[in-house]
Amino acid sequence: MTQRQWAPSRGTGWAMLISLIATLFVTLTVNVQIYTARWKFAAFYPDLSAMRARTISESIADPRIGEPFAIWLLLSAVALFVGVVLVSVPALRELQRHGRASQRVVGLTWLLVALQALASVGMVVLSQYRFPEFRDQHMAGSYVFFFSQAFAIVTGEVLSRSYAAMGPEGTVVGRVWSPRFGRWRRGYVWVPIVLGVVYLCLFLGKGYAPEAYRYEVYAAYASTELLLLSGFLFYVTSYVPDMWCAWRGSRGAYGAVISSSAAS
Repeated sequence: MTQRQWAPSRGTGWAMLISLIATLFVTLTVNVQIYTARWKFAAFYPDLSAMRARTISESIADPRIGEPFAIWLLLSAVALFVGVVLVSVPALRELQRHGRASQRVVGLTWLLVALQALASVGMVVLSQYRFPEFRDQHMAGSYVFFFSQAFAIVTGEVLSRSYAAMGPEGTVVGRVWSPRFGRWRRGYVWVPIVLGVVYLCLFLGKGYAPEAYRYEVYAAYASTELLLLSGFLFYVTSYVPDMWCAWRGSRGAYGAVISSSAAS
């Protein structure tokens, strides 16, 4: 039996549709919030912004910015966790249903879920506890989020490659994630990885920059923070085509979707 002859279960299809909606919601919401927070701070405090670029953490210290930011980040943290769980666990269940799940795939799936849970907790903490009253709590939440999300992205990529390594398109019964989309992720994943390394270097080294270049270094640091967060989100969004194909496949149209994808 080939993959074109097989369709995911209706439960998997609904899970993927919910994951698709949650993922797009988070990507749109968080991007709007982080960039808007920076723009609002610059509008409210033009003199301070002219002296030095401000981070998101500094921007949301103003309650006018931080309070709505906290509400949207709370919703996004929950939606992101739900989205990751519903794209990874049902995919694993489909493989297990057909006896194709290896211990590697099982372990990576649950590691991904655990890391995303930590990242979502970090999102909640950093958004609810803000400067200046809760500086330590905010920084702890930031560290938990950035490191957990970075490792979640890497784990997700290793898992994606494990699915792709099972065989060519149309040969593995029970596989929901497509090797075709996995090949695109294999190139894109270097975007958040490189941005993460650059961000970490700027974070550690910004205080040692020569005074003549301090403004430029801080501007690069604050800008890389935004790009890194967007890079994280867009990697998660890269699974949307897989979710869509699984949803269509659960309704008996998987072969048509794969054929149209190949033609495009």
